[in-house]
Amino acid sequence: MFGIIMRRASRWKQTRSAIASASGAVAGAASTPRPLRGLLRRRETVSQIVRNMIARANGARDTGGYRDAAVLYDEALRISPGNAAIHVQCGHMFKEAGDLANAERHYLEADRLMPDDADLALQLGHFYKVAGQLSRAESAYRRALELIPHWSEPASELEKLQGHVNSIQSDGADHSPANGLTGGINRLVPELAPRKPHELRRIFVDSIHIRRLGARRERSSWGVLPTLRGVQAIRGFCVSSVPIVDFQITLDGHIVYKGPLEGHAIEGGPQGQRKYVFNVWHDFSGFKFGRYAAELRFVDKNNKVHFRREQVVIAAPLTATQFPDSDALVSLSDTDSRSVDEQINSRPSVVRPAKRKPFQEPIRNVLVQRTDQLGDMVSSIPAMRRLRVLLPNAHIVGLLTSANAEFARTLALFDEIIVVDFPDDNVERRRIMPLDNQEQLRKQLEPFKFDIAIDLAESPVSRPLLLLSGAPFLIGFKDDRSPWLSAFYEGWMVDPIIGRQAVPVSARTLGLVEWFGAILGNSTQIIRRDGLVRDRLVPYGLAVTDRFAVLHTGARLKFSQWPHYDKLASMILAETDLKVVMMADDSFIRSKLAPELAASDRFQLLDKRLPFDDFDALLSFCAVFVGNDSGPSHLASLRGAGVVNLFLARHNWNEWGHENRGYIISRKVPCAGCDVYFHPEECGKGFACMVNISPKEVFNSVMTLL
Repeated sequence: MFGIIMRRASRWKQTRSAIASASGAVAGAASTPRPLRGLLRRRETVSQIVRNMIARANGARDTGGYRDAAVLYDEALRISPGNAAIHVQCGHMFKEAGDLANAERHYLEADRLMPDDADLALQLGHFYKVAGQLSRAESAYRRALELIPHWSEPASELEKLQGHVNSIQSDGADHSPANGLTGGINRLVPELAPRKPHELRRIFVDSIHIRRLGARRERSSWGVLPTLRGVQAIRGFCVSSVPIVDFQITLDGHIVYKGPLEGHAIEGGPQGQRKYVFNVWHDFSGFKFGRYAAELRFVDKNNKVHFRREQVVIAAPLTATQFPDSDALVSLSDTDSRSVDEQINSRPSVVRPAKRKPFQEPIRNVLVQRTDQLGDMVSSIPAMRRLRVLLPNAHIVGLLTSANAEFARTLALFDEIIVVDFPDDNVERRRIMPLDNQEQLRKQLEPFKFDIAIDLAESPVSRPLLLLSGAPFLIGFKDDRSPWLSAFYEGWMVDPIIGRQAVPVSARTLGLVEWFGAILGNSTQIIRRDGLVRDRLVPYGLAVTDRFAVLHTGARLKFSQWPHYDKLASMILAETDLKVVMMADDSFIRSKLAPELAASDRFQLLDKRLPFDDFDALLSFCAVFVGNDSGPSHLASLRGAGVVNLFLARHNWNEWGHENRGYIISRKVPCAGCDVYFHPEECGKGFACMVNISPKEVFNSVMTLL
C-alpha cells in the first residue's frame, strides 16, 4: 500500500510540474500575445485537474482510503492553496491516517483563511484532543463558544476535558504490557479508581442543549433532518448565569410556543448559574409540510435573547395503528379543546402482553442485496444458507450484479435473481446509479411487496438501494450515513498489533444473518429452581397453602418508582383473598401507610434486605408480582410468576420489559425514550409517564393473572 501511495505521489509531482508550466504561460499572457481561446483552455485545464483531484479524493475518503484521500487533497491544494474547506478535509484525512503533523498543518492553514469560523474551532478542539494536547483543545473549544455562545457541543467537550483522568505514572516508567511487566500498574485500570476532589471539578458554561427535537432524523426531499410529525416533544435545557424569564419556540420567525421555565440549581456550579429545563409537547399536525427554521429563544432578565437555530422538517403525522408498539406516537382528537398536556395525561395507560415477537405476520418475501463482486458472493454463502434455515418458507430474491449472478445461479439459494447495473464510476470512485435507472429498479421490485430487505455488503455504498425495495424492515451493517435502517449489525474482532479487523468477511456476514435470526426468535426462558421449598416463607407469615401477591416498590433510580403501591395493596386486600407482601428499600415507607393497611393481618411490609434464598422463594411462589422496571421483576419472570411490570418511558418497553407471563404497563408520551438518568430534573414533566399509571389499571391486570 505504501508503494502505491509513493507512486501516486510521484505521478502528482510530474503533474504539478506540467501545471506549473501551464500556469506560467497563463501568467505571461499579457506580454506574450496568444489566441484568447488557447488561454482560456489552459485555465480550464488547470481548474479541471483540481476538480478531478478533489473528486478522486472524495471517492477515496468515502471508501475509507484516508491516506490516498489526504495525498490527493494535498496535491490539489498545491495547485489551488486558498481553498479553506479542502484544507479542513485534508486535515481530517491526515488525522484519520495517523499523520498528525500534516493534519495540524492543514487545520492551521484553514484557520488562517477562516479565523472566525466556529465549526473549524470545534474541529481544532477535536484534533488537539485526539493528539493529547488538552490545553490547546480547551482553548479551541472555548473559541468555538465565543464565536457561537450557548453552543452545546463545545460546552459538552469542555466538561469532558475536566473529567479526564491522567493515567501516566509520576515515576515516568514504562508500565505498558509490551514492556513485559507482569506486576505493577499494568495489571490495574486507573480510570476506574475514585477521582480526587480537584479532578471532579467541572467547567460550567452558559449553553443551550437540545435533547429531543422530534422523534428522529429522517430522509426526505428536504434533506436528512429532524422531522416533526404530529405531536412531538421538544426538550432540553439552557444553562445561564442570568435568570431566564421567558422561553419561546419559533418556526420561520413565528412564535408557536411561549412560556416560563423553572430553574434548577447546578451541583458544583458557580453561584447564580442555573439549569432551565424545557419539555414542550406540541401538535404540528396543522402546519404545512416542508422545511422550517426552528429557533429556541431564551430571554434573560436583562432582555437579552439567547437562541439556538436548527433546520427541521414538518411531515405528515403517523397513526398509532401504524406503529402500535411505540410509546412516543400520540394522536390527539380534533374535537377535544383541551391542551396537548391535558389530553395526553388523561388518556388510559397501555397494557401489553409481556410475551411478544417483532414480526406479527409471517415473513413471505425477502430481498437480499449483493451488488458487488464474485468474491463478495462467495464469502456470503454461509450467511445465505443460514438465512434459508431461518426462513424456510420465504420467497428470497437476490439483487445481484453481472459479476456474481451466474455463480449465484449455481447455488440454488435464491428463488429469483434480479441483475442490476451498478458500476464503479472512475471519477467519483464509488458505485452510482442514474435516477431513471433507480426508478426502473423501484418499479421492478414493487410487485414483490417485500417484507424485509437485507444488504449483505459491509461497504455503505450499496446501502441506499434498500430504500428502493419498498420493504418496511431494512437491515444491514452499521452505517452512520443510513439512519433509516430498521436494524443494523457491527461485528468486530481487533487485531492487537495493527488494530484492523481480524475476522473473515464470511464470518462477519454470517454474524449479520445470525443477528437477524436472534431478532426473529424468542430466547426467553422460565427456569425454576430445584430444591427451593415454600417452607422458607413461614417466618414471613405465609403458610404453605397461602396465596399471596408480592409488590416490589424499589428500583435503583428513585424517580422510576411507581408511587401508588399502597393504594394497589388496599384494592387487592379488599377484592381478593390474597395476602400481600410489600417489599421496600425505603425505611420511611412504614410511616406513610394508611392505618387500616398496616393493621391488616393479611399485609406484610418487608423493608430490610432479605437472605437471597428467602427473596427468591417469595418471587418463585407468589401468585402475582407487581414491580417497577428492575431486577426483581426480571427474576420473578424467570421463575415463572405472573408479572405486572410498571414501565417508565425513559427506555423502550420492548427492550427492557420482561418476556414471559404477565403484562407491561406504560404510557404514551411524546418524549418516550428520553433516557433521563443522573439528572432527573431534565424530565420537565414530573415523570407523568409513571405517575399517571392508575392503581385501577394495575389492579385490573393483576386480576387477569389470578
